[in-house]
Amino acid sequence: MKENFQRKYGFNVFNRQPEDLFEYASLHGLNHIEINLSHEKLSIETFNIDRINKLGDLSKSHNIQLSFHIPYYINISEVLAPLRISNIKYLLKCIKIAGELKATHVTLHVGNFYWFPVEQWKRKKSLKRFIKSLGKVLKVCEEKNVIIALENVVPIPTGSEYYLLGDNIEDFKFIFSNLDSKYLKFCLDTGHANMGEGVLEYTINFHEKLSCIHYHDNNGLNDEHLPIGKGKIPWDDLAAELININYQGPIISECRTIEAHESALLFESYFRRKLNVHKVESL
Repeated sequence: MKENFQRKYGFNVFNRQPEDLFEYASLHGLNHIEINLSHEKLSIETFNIDRINKLGDLSKSHNIQLSFHIPYYINISEVLAPLRISNIKYLLKCIKIAGELKATHVTLHVGNFYWFPVEQWKRKKSLKRFIKSLGKVLKVCEEKNVIIALENVVPIPTGSEYYLLGDNIEDFKFIFSNLDSKYLKFCLDTGHANMGEGVLEYTINFHEKLSCIHYHDNNGLNDEHLPIGKGKIPWDDLAAELININYQGPIISECRTIEAHESALLFESYFRRKLNVHKVESL
């Protein structure tokens, strides 16, 4: 029996073929499939014209939207120019195919860097390279009508020689203040945020840019991808804030050990409880 969800729930596909999952999604009222391009069977090279046409037809017939998750190792802030150019070309190829599929967006990590000699100085230099690279990419996004949603990531422990960009709120403030485009948005990863400044802090700071949510739980120390309610994320508060900002975008499950429609039912219960409380208070 199809669930009557009011929000746009979906799931991330990593090691299965998305073509095989439209019936499942449709049966359970899920309406978004995000294709993670990290797996070799889902690499961008596998998206030939036949596959693009088939996915496009399935998307249209089942009324299920698609998006791409760019592999985490694609780093357009790379300090070595040949590698950076190669990564930009890869991202552009993904955007062009996303456009053919009429995908809602592509999710992108900001990148990484090595701290030597000074971590904050190297971070700012890397962010500036990212902004310069992305400025060129956004021109193609406009041509293809494809949004890039930048995802927050987990903080690397202090003392490492290797750091991730986009593991804190200030990085995103810097990026968004330097790139003004309707094709540049934000993807909130709840688990990653819970290991950093917190889900509410990210939601409040970037609600105007928020276009996608990856949801899963953890205890604040490890990226465990637990089902909702099994960790320490304040789901009641998050649901209330998403209602407050009238969030309308995809809500994509990355919970492990639980099926996507079960995850959606759990998250939806928080929304419905908050909405019912609001109705009672307004009587």
